[in-house]
Amino acid sequence: MGYASRSGRARTSPSSPRAHAICDRCGFRYNHYQLKWQFDWAGASLVNKRLLVCDRCYDEPQQQLRTIAIPADPVPIQNPRIQDFVTAETNYRVTSGQNTVDPETGIPVPGGNARITQDNNNRVTQQTGEPPGGLNEEPGTDPKVPDAVGGNDPGLPYNNTTVPKTGPL
Repeated sequence: MGYASRSGRARTSPSSPRAHAICDRCGFRYNHYQLKWQFDWAGASLVNKRLLVCDRCYDEPQQQLRTIAIPADPVPIQNPRIQDFVTAETNYRVTSGQNTVDPETGIPVPGGNARITQDNNNRVTQQTGEPPGGLNEEPGTDPKVPDAVGGNDPGLPYNNTTVPKTGPL
């Protein structure tokens, strides 16, 4: 079966004629069945842009226009138990070198003596407040910041009841 004539990129057959159409992008003539609809992402679904285009002009749908589908949050468990970080926190200095080994497990158990200040308070891990030579007489506190409850909390760190001291360096 031979084709009698060609018009652009369309073929015309006298025995089985097919409709011609123009590509909406390049303007070349094609057989209508050779053109396809142009789709693109809009949100979570593909949207027909209502353009009939040839294979050369067809653009794959742009993935960056697709909505990101984030999965749902996991279902929380009942009666969760979280670690008490305030109690488990070590915020004072301890000497090292007296480590022992647990006889049953063989795991080293760190030991040591807590370093204390001249006032017999635990020595904290870092100095708080003003540097040496500063004007703040109570390091670790800020009298200008009111407490949310009554305005009398000096802002003590580490859940201390008094201002922690670093002791002599």
